Amino acid sequence: MEEKRQYFIPIKEVSKNLCCNICTYVALNAVECQICEQLYCDDCAKFWQRKKNECPDCKQEFKIKQPHRLIREELSKLKFSCVNQGCKAEILMNDVLQHINECQLKNVKCICGWIGPVSKQKYHEQTCQQFVTKQCNICKEEIKLSKYQNHNCFVELQQKLEKITEKFYEYKETSEYSIKDLKNQANKEFNELESIKQQIKGLTQENNDLRRQMTELTQYLRSQEQQFKQIVEGQNLKGPFIAQGKLVESKSLQCSKEHSILYWINPQGEEKTKKCLKCQKTQVNCRYCCPICVFFVCLKCQEPELTKNPHENSVLCPARHKLTKKIQGLTCTICEKNSSQMRNPGGADCTECDFAICFECLENERYKGRVQQCPVQ
Repeated sequence: MEEKRQYFIPIKEVSKNLCCNICTYVALNAVECQICEQLYCDDCAKFWQRKKNECPDCKQEFKIKQPHRLIREELSKLKFSCVNQGCKAEILMNDVLQHINECQLKNVKCICGWIGPVSKQKYHEQTCQQFVTKQCNICKEEIKLSKYQNHNCFVELQQKLEKITEKFYEYKETSEYSIKDLKNQANKEFNELESIKQQIKGLTQENNDLRRQMTELTQYLRSQEQQFKQIVEGQNLKGPFIAQGKLVESKSLQCSKEHSILYWINPQGEEKTKKCLKCQKTQVNCRYCCPICVFFVCLKCQEPELTKNPHENSVLCPARHKLTKKIQGLTCTICEKNSSQMRNPGGADCTECDFAICFECLENERYKGRVQQCPVQ
């Protein structure tokens, strides 16, 4: 600490607030007490703690910390003069030690006894007898005059050879370890690369399998879509499925295989020849069907989709035709009662698709929500 302190010579008087409370000089590598915030040199504080762990100022446990930012800024602004004679440089605290090492006016001593500044050292060495050399006639080495009389070519060459040999074996040993490490690293990276290749191969195979499955699924969906389009666009299905009327797509119904359920318009009695998939009955109004899965469902097992036309404030049948109110001569497609059998005769009728629903069915719990939303006009 004392060796460093001799280089810190303030140009101006330093405030006591910036001085160490132990050595009373400007605080170097400043720290402060955590309790009283009194300033100390870092070395002074550590030396004091080894003797007595008690703050010299507040007498409390001596724990130190970094000074406040403002104190550090004030210390960094202090200027110091160079200890070398003739140097007029003004140096900031953080640059003092670096300047001392690099100052061209720093005194150096030659083995001949000469003392002078670094700036004149090279000139002195050019004229100093201690640095004058003479070439050996045998080994052709440049040797200082002070060592020329004791020069032995064989011994010095042998020493150089020993040093070169020693360096060679050191280099060889280091190289062998380096080569071994490089080989191990290369093997490790090669194994990692092979593992990555296997993973990529597996992912490629999995990707190809997924593509193949996707292609098969796409082809299947296209075929199903084509079949569905043929059913919907043709609408008049003859032969083994239906012989009378036509089919229209329902609004939201789907079968278990997610095919769209179709509604049968004007079956002309043929609907009673079909068997309901749910209740397994015949002689019922089977008006919903799935041509792809080939099944029928009656209107008692699947209530008809009644919707509201918001533009005309009217109710639409499952085929989206407008329903009209009818009192006499109405036969309900769901319960199959006629007007004479009804407690409250009448209901809603669609003449376009041969569909009618009585007031009693509309008041049924299954239709209660629909009646509130879609009152029959």
